[in-house]
Amino acid sequence: MKQISLVAGCIALVVACSVASAHTVWLRQDTAQPSQFRVEFGGHAGAIDPYKADKVKEVSAVDADGKTLLVTKSGPNDAVRLAVDGKPVMVLVHFDNGIHTKKATGPSIPQPMDEVPGAVSAVNAVKYHKTIVTWGSDALLKPVGQPFEVIPVSATMPVAGKPMQVQVRIEGKPVAGIKLGRGEDTNDAVTDANGIASFTPAPGFNKIWAGKRIPMTENPRYTELSYEYSLGFDLP
Repeated sequence: MKQISLVAGCIALVVACSVASAHTVWLRQDTAQPSQFRVEFGGHAGAIDPYKADKVKEVSAVDADGKTLLVTKSGPNDAVRLAVDGKPVMVLVHFDNGIHTKKATGPSIPQPMDEVPGAVSAVNAVKYHKTIVTWGSDALLKPVGQPFEVIPVSATMPVAGKPMQVQVRIEGKPVAGIKLGRGEDTNDAVTDANGIASFTPAPGFNKIWAGKRIPMTENPRYTELSYEYSLGFDLP
């Protein structure tokens, strides 16, 4: 996927979520200005928290022909907005939530392990997102190159209350055993040998959330790489 770097800067598979990763990032389309999207960061108990612009690392948009569209960022650092030039079928974002280190006691510290005396573990939380704006294009069925990705199996708009299928891929390959849900604390389904699982969407805005933690050895900065993904779309 050819992504556009921004100037100036995910259905859960986490057996034990840390404070660093127990948040979901997604986009919400502006109903008054459909070409614009705001970044939303979901904390605990349904809260929407500010999300810093420098954590939004890459963004791109794809039209019905599979072509990449220009995306620009605006707004204050804690209220990021994205504007797409053209008619996208999907908007893609890479978020970097940083490294958070745990000591034997106390809360996580937003620094690498090698900078925290007494550190016992650390998670590097990397998040990816896809908003489906318009259904019907075969471009929706093609991997876009995100290291961790959720792809609908059908380009036809899902029907609220009826199961839809998605496929989970890591580095372009289907992966079994990934749990899917509406948030990091839910478990609606698990991917099969082909990386496919069913999810039943609801009317309104849907977020399918997925994630996988990968142990890291001989890395002085963190002990786990946390991939998280959110796939968002609206249904009538």
